[in-house]
Formats: sequence, structure tokens, C-alpha cells
Amino acid sequence: MRIEINLLPWREGRRERRRRRWRVMLLGALLIGVAAGYAVERYYAARLDAQQRRHALIERHAEALKPAVLAVERQQARVDELKRRQAALRKRLDRRTDILNTFNGLVATRVEGVRYSALEQREGLLMLHGSVDSHRRIAAQLQALETSPIFEAPSLSEVEPLSRGWRFRLSVVQAGQGGDSS
Repeated sequence: MRIEINLLPWREGRRERRRRRWRVMLLGALLIGVAAGYAVERYYAARLDAQQRRHALIERHAEALKPAVLAVERQQARVDELKRRQAALRKRLDRRTDILNTFNGLVATRVEGVRYSALEQREGLLMLHGSVDSHRRIAAQLQALETSPIFEAPSLSEVEPLSRGWRFRLSVVQAGQGGDSS
């Protein structure tokens, strides 16, 4: 004799409990995943919002500084213009100093009785035109120019008699200019 035990309802119950437990776990995992996804999205949205606020603050500060930057740029352009003008003025003053040194040298070396009537300057060479009372004074003038630290190589190029005295032309090289004497 055989006893038959039917375990089918028991197995069905166990299978149903397992299925319910699996569905609850699946639903829990789904809810946890959705909650985690929502939390991550909220975290990144908050960070993005904070970054956008920082950018907006920086842009407001940059807009506030634009007039100051433009003022600095205008000031820099003005400084550059003033530097350019200062360099041009220095150049003029240096030229003026050279001219003053030339005239001061001529005054310092002028012998009494010598009168200059014209002065030409070409590349460091001075051509002097004038009149004098005697030949001795022309020689003394040439000697004074020779001993001057400002002039070099005086050269008498022409002497013409006048009704009273002599007309002369002479040329000198300005020291450090390196012109040709004629």
C-alpha cells in the first residue's frame, strides 16, 4: 500500500510567498533607485543653480568694473601720448642745447673787431660769413676757434677787401659732429 502525500498546495504556497517577496524587493529596489535618482538630480540641479548664481555675480561685478577699465585704458592712452610728446620735447631740447652750445662757443671765441653776418650749418659743418678790421684779427679768430673745445679744423675759404676792413668766409667742424672741412 502506498500512501500518497500531495505536496502540491504546499509548494504552490511557497512559490507564491517567494513571488510576493521578489515583487516587494523589486518594488523596493525600484523605489530606492527612483529616490536615489531624484536625490542625484536635485544635488546636481542645486550645484548648477549655485554655479549660475556665481556667474551672475561675476557678470554684475564685471559690468560694474567696465567704466573703471575704460577709464584706465583712456588714462593709458593719455600716458602713451604724453610719453611720445615728452620724447619729442626732449629731442627739441637736445637740439636747442646743441644750438646754444654752438652760439655760446662762437661768443666765447669771438675776437674783438670780428663781426659775424651769417651762419650756415650743414651736417656738423658751420660756415661763418662776416667782416673784420684787419688780417691780424682774422688770424686771431682762426686761432681762437682752433683752441676751442667746441670747434675743430677751422678753415678760411675767402677774404675780400671792403672800403673799411675785410669780408671773410670760414668753416669749422663742430666737435663730435664729424663733418668735412672745406
